[in-house]
Amino acid sequence: MASRRRNAKAAAPAKGKKGAKAAKPKKTKQPKQAKEIKPGPPVEVVAVILTGVMLIAAVVMLDYVKGTKYGTGMFFAGSYEANS
Repeated sequence: MASRRRNAKAAAPAKGKKGAKAAKPKKTKQPKQAKEIKPGPPVEVVAVILTGVMLIAAVVMLDYVKGTKYGTGMFFAGSYEANS
């Protein structure tokens, strides 16, 4: 079997270092400060807001149906008379 050639850098002998440097001390890790977890809004507040939005959407939908089918209502009255 043929032998493999070694890398020139790996085969070269280590040279002596001029003026050896002192080893640097390892840095110690400082403990991280715990982040404050701020609580979100309570469940009751979310339920109140969601209920209010749903009620307003229901009123607008009913007014739309009244305006398109019967020509009455607060917002959509008379806006669809030209189509029928």
